[in-house]
Amino acid sequence: MTTEDISTLFSASSDNSHMSTEDDRLLLTIERRRKMLDLINIHKTASVADIMAWLGTSPATIRRDLVWLAQQGLIVRTRGGALALNHTMLRGTAPNYEHRLHECVEEKRAIGQLAAESINDGETIMLDSSSTNHYVLPFLTHKQNLTVITNSLSISQEMVAMADINPSLSIICSGGTVFMRTHSLVGMTAEHTLKQFFVDKAFIGVRGLSVQHGLTSPFLEELPIKRQMISAARYVFVLADHTKFNFTSAGLIAPISTVHTIITDAHITSEIAQLFRSAGPRVNIAPLNDTIPRG
Repeated sequence: MTTEDISTLFSASSDNSHMSTEDDRLLLTIERRRKMLDLINIHKTASVADIMAWLGTSPATIRRDLVWLAQQGLIVRTRGGALALNHTMLRGTAPNYEHRLHECVEEKRAIGQLAAESINDGETIMLDSSSTNHYVLPFLTHKQNLTVITNSLSISQEMVAMADINPSLSIICSGGTVFMRTHSLVGMTAEHTLKQFFVDKAFIGVRGLSVQHGLTSPFLEELPIKRQMISAARYVFVLADHTKFNFTSAGLIAPISTVHTIITDAHITSEIAQLFRSAGPRVNIAPLNDTIPRG
């Protein structure tokens, strides 16, 4: 829906030819809904409590306005709030690895630390080539007799350096065709290698995470690799910062039912965390030093 379409939708709700007290109220309603829509689009997600703080409007009025906005196709309603429509649309592209590595750094560092706490000495794990998995590595330095299987060039190189300090670490690289967008190894060779293993845990990064559409990525070359890692693991962990939720990319990795635990950061809202918990996975929230967890 274009900006012009939205403007027409709002203006069609009023008729300025015979102004009255009722008309004044209607204009106030229209303006409030415009502001509400703008704020939801800016923040991507919003709870009723958030909107109360922004606009000073009663919960009952907010809920009526959210119903109206959803009926017009301008937002997506959730339990206790709303999502921006453009946060749920299909996307076919994504930044390259270097750019993604510097997105949400503090959030990814916190997620990486919490993910590492779930890894025990002596386990065999798989790490895909997601940028968030890069932030798990510093917290693996002192793990004993850990075997890491990966299709990531960057992760395998860093793990080799870590093994100089901790010789008990074992690294297995999948081999395959280099896919430069993600610094990963893909293709038939990589898939065949990964099929030879069963592991304790797999840690998967995604670009989109949706209850309805599951785990998604815009990098179609990587989909078979991520699927094989999920199939090989007793426990599947998805590492996703708060910006990945209720967002769908072009390529399906797997449904949400394949995930045992989602690890995210403290910027996620309690409503979204509960929405995903109700779908089955645990949702573990990594605290941030400068935030108060909201979920």
